[in-house]
Amino acid sequence: MKKRAAPAKKAPAAARKTAPRKAAPAASRKPAEPGKAEVLLRAGLKALDNVRNDVAKRQANVIEGLLGIGHGKVPSLGLDSFGIRKFEDVFDQRVATALQRLGIPGADEVQALRDEIARLRERVAQLEGTTGTAASRGRRAQR
Repeated sequence: MKKRAAPAKKAPAAARKTAPRKAAPAASRKPAEPGKAEVLLRAGLKALDNVRNDVAKRQANVIEGLLGIGHGKVPSLGLDSFGIRKFEDVFDQRVATALQRLGIPGADEVQALRDEIARLRERVAQLEGTTGTAASRGRRAQR
């Protein structure tokens, strides 16, 4: 019959607490792979570049749509959701007020002046036509 080996004696609990713990050697720690960090960095930079390009394209589309050039597509939200129509109205009112303060006539005043000039030209043409023939007759008689 085989004898059983005696179990190894364990150190007392107090001895275990006071025993200093050995630090793992630096060489045994697994260093971070430099390739993995570079891959993450490049992926992050690529994502930022994609977002920047997307934002630039959207801005260009909105501006082209507002200016009516190119194939600019204004977002489906519409211009009113951005308050652009209201901004345009306020801008037009302020420009008109500033021009009026400077003494520059408005569109309705310019049209009224054009109509008056057209009437005056017609009247002058009528007067020249009637007096022009009489004046030419008088000159002929004097000769």
